[in-house]
Amino acid sequence: MDPVAGWVCGVGLLVLGACVQFVRRHAGGGAGGLGRNSMIGIRTRATLASDEGWERGHAAAGPLLTATFRTAYAAGVATVLVTGVAGGDGSAAVLAVPVGGLVAVLGLLGAASVRANRAARGR
Repeated sequence: MDPVAGWVCGVGLLVLGACVQFVRRHAGGGAGGLGRNSMIGIRTRATLASDEGWERGHAAAGPLLTATFRTAYAAGVATVLVTGVAGGDGSAAVLAVPVGGLVAVLGLLGAASVRANRAARGR
């Protein structure tokens, strides 16, 4: 992998982590929160159906969202470090770290969405 691509992947994972952390902190509503909206947060039919469903869904998904942004930060830092050490030598780790991190982040986001949807539906 080109070193520039490695840096971009690492920074991209860090930005993704910051976005998920923002959602974790603000989308659940409450004082100063974003509340139910059509732009930011876990948006399923059940979470968008009511303010109560939105709150329940985001509260239930909170721990998984925390794991998601921490995973994204760790993968981003690891990608930057591996890219810095390996440079452009084509090492498998330079590709495996960001791809593995992204797969983990997407899996956690999917699990958080399922958990939020179930909680919003009262299950």
